[in-house]
Amino acid sequence: MKKTLLALALSQVISSAAIASELWQPLSQARSQESVSKQLYRLDQAALLARLMHVDKNLVITLPLPSGELVKFKLQASQVMSKGLAEKFPQIKTFTGVDIDNPANTGRFDYGPKGFYGVFNYQGQRIYVDPEQQENVYVSYKDKNAHSHSKIKQEAPIKRAHSHIQQRDLKVLMQNHSTEQSEAIPNSHITYRIAFATTGEYAQYHGGTKDKVMAALVTMVNRLNDVYERDLAMRFELVADNDKLIFLDPEADPFANTDQDIDILSEKINQLIGEQSYDIGHLVGTGGGGLAGFEVVCTEYKAEGITGSEEPSNDAFHIDYVAHEIGHQLGADHTFNGQQGACIGNRAENSAYEPGSGSTIMGYTGICDEQDLQPNSDPYFHIHSLEQMNAFSRLGAGKTCGVHKDRASAQPSVDAGKDYVIPARTPFKLVGSATSTSGEALTYSWQQFNLGPASADKQQDAVDDGQRPLFRTFNPVAEPTRTVPQISDVLTGTLNFGEAYATTNRNLDFRLIVRDGKGGVSDDAMQIKVIANDQGFSVTLPDASSAWRTSEQLVKWHTAGTEQAPVACEKVDILLSEDAGQSFKKVLAEGVANSGEYTVQLENIVTEQARLQVKCSDNIFFAVNMGNFTISVGEGSGEKQPPKITGQKLLELDEDTTLEVKLSDLTMATDEALDSLTLQAGDNYSIDKNTIMPSADFNGELTVPVTVMRGKLSSEPFQLKVTVKSVNDVPEPQNDSFEVEYQAQQVTLDVLNNDLDKDDDKLTIDSVEYSGQGTVSIRDGKLVYSAANDFSGDDAFKYTITDGKGGSSFAVVTVTVKGNPNPDNGDDDDKDDSGSFGILSLLSLFALFTRRVKRG
Repeated sequence: MKKTLLALALSQVISSAAIASELWQPLSQARSQESVSKQLYRLDQAALLARLMHVDKNLVITLPLPSGELVKFKLQASQVMSKGLAEKFPQIKTFTGVDIDNPANTGRFDYGPKGFYGVFNYQGQRIYVDPEQQENVYVSYKDKNAHSHSKIKQEAPIKRAHSHIQQRDLKVLMQNHSTEQSEAIPNSHITYRIAFATTGEYAQYHGGTKDKVMAALVTMVNRLNDVYERDLAMRFELVADNDKLIFLDPEADPFANTDQDIDILSEKINQLIGEQSYDIGHLVGTGGGGLAGFEVVCTEYKAEGITGSEEPSNDAFHIDYVAHEIGHQLGADHTFNGQQGACIGNRAENSAYEPGSGSTIMGYTGICDEQDLQPNSDPYFHIHSLEQMNAFSRLGAGKTCGVHKDRASAQPSVDAGKDYVIPARTPFKLVGSATSTSGEALTYSWQQFNLGPASADKQQDAVDDGQRPLFRTFNPVAEPTRTVPQISDVLTGTLNFGEAYATTNRNLDFRLIVRDGKGGVSDDAMQIKVIANDQGFSVTLPDASSAWRTSEQLVKWHTAGTEQAPVACEKVDILLSEDAGQSFKKVLAEGVANSGEYTVQLENIVTEQARLQVKCSDNIFFAVNMGNFTISVGEGSGEKQPPKITGQKLLELDEDTTLEVKLSDLTMATDEALDSLTLQAGDNYSIDKNTIMPSADFNGELTVPVTVMRGKLSSEPFQLKVTVKSVNDVPEPQNDSFEVEYQAQQVTLDVLNNDLDKDDDKLTIDSVEYSGQGTVSIRDGKLVYSAANDFSGDDAFKYTITDGKGGSSFAVVTVTVKGNPNPDNGDDDDKDDSGSFGILSLLSLFALFTRRVKRG
């Protein structure tokens, strides 16, 4: 109540000018690029809150991008808490949003006692907005790998006998994947009532108060709904009495904060809120790893699910672990095929469709040692996981609870194309198509759908045994195509872990999965028959040493027997790339005999970045020559010379800022006009188009390769020198708490021992602000505190530190004075709040404006 009154009081002094001001101001001095691209912003929280408290269908707010730019999203209130719970926590708001310029970009947002959180799509990438430690400072970044990923223990789901015969029948039904059987799955939307219990340790991590813990749970469920609603037309709603399941004290809660808590969770939830009040239950903590019952939603085991991590926040926790364990509760099994690290003993042979650790939610990304495809899971499910969860939730026990409603929109219509026969050791391009009757923007994901023996290590993942999966999955994209392996790997001739050429006689099964972003998901299957050989279909001429200077040029390729049955590719097309293989737009020959050589005709082509592709005219396989080569043929070919950079202007910037490089910063050998420049990434910096972004806290000299273009002619790389000047970083004091005895006097408080300074400057206490009736003084680099006479309870004050170089900052110290061991009868009521005049208001202001303590 005190916080509510204080918030109302503050809102009355917020001017209309402040509300109308820009919400996000980029902090250029804090811009950094290390493992991911990110940008810090200062948020006008009062203005944002004023807008979010009065949401209507026309509310548009700006959101910050890692590039320093802003994008406008239209927000709509969404329901994450049940009505009864929302009435208890009116300060917590949740929203869905859509980009007003591109409706394909959507997101989820929430605001509460822990600040503003957002995750949204933008230009094919996932953008996150989270609070930072400093007051009103937020970070926008485009890679969830920025989140800490603790290698917590996960275990295979607990599989009980209940309904397994029914579920086995359902899975057999789904295996054949015919149109009639797919239609057996209702096109419905499901809402499940979810009950989240918390350990005391989890509560303390998120602030130790019920409103902050509830805000953390809402952020998590909002993120879960983003995935489950898109992939399964399913959402979760926190039950009305979920606040009764929040335990604040680790010493007093009923849980051990280990995976053994799964044995008592159902009993505790049922005792506190009643067995009939929820459809699925789950416990979150800071220990115990992940463990869940299999196919338990709506059953007597519906609360069999726990997730614990030392850092239970952000996508590394919400997606990699919580969404994963809830997937088990809904009937999804593990999809990885690896056997290293945590993968050992947890592989599910009937679901192991992903190489190595896998990369989808039901994989084990980041915890399978050398078989890790990437540090964190991508936020979507494999098609096999979707089939399992759809069968359970819509045809199995999962249909017996929750609210099931027909969806207004029809499922997308999808066609994966026809089957093909291709040579081994050869790349190919999958092409499908899909339509949406409702006009939604569609996304596409091609996934291999083969089971085989487990891969014992990374080396086995790279070898085709004729059965196991060879190709990992990638995030859904806006086009219904996929080059296999990735075109970047084809061009370099080296495959990244997670993709390996088929080398044996075998079948490769693929599914094209289409999503409409609103719960509509369809898929279609196709098959590729691979014919073994000793050498794949490949281009042998030109190569990297070739220089074409005449209009007639001979192209050679190894046919790998493809001109004969069973591949039977009679004709090929020959395509040219002038941008190092990024696109093949020029057709040099079409429908010529697949004989292994052909003379092409050239005219008016000048490039140093030529690549040649030979592809079967009526099949999906192709080959690209190795290495860029040069072409100088036709008009002007003997006259035009590539531009040459001869020098540069002095380029300097301060530490933790950015620098945009312009053509005018370069000195050229001639005055001829230039079209563009290109920077290359290197040590201690990254790039965003023409902007150099030094790594956080770096100072010194950078060497940045730069090239310029004039038409199709590119210069040789020039080593641009950029000086990054050192800038003092402000110290980072940490909030402290102490406990002293009743009537304590002259107690020394060492508050500097946990304060931080990135420059390792010596920190000193500069001043103390205290309005209580006790005393606080500075002595020998520490604080000395004496409690007021007869006072017990919480006292607080602020101290400011300096690094001696102009940088200063403050933190808050809370001192708990123990109660009188020999209290006088009758006087307690008068002495409870006598210690510090204004302490309540000071603490309230600190609660609103102090930064959060960073956790390691």
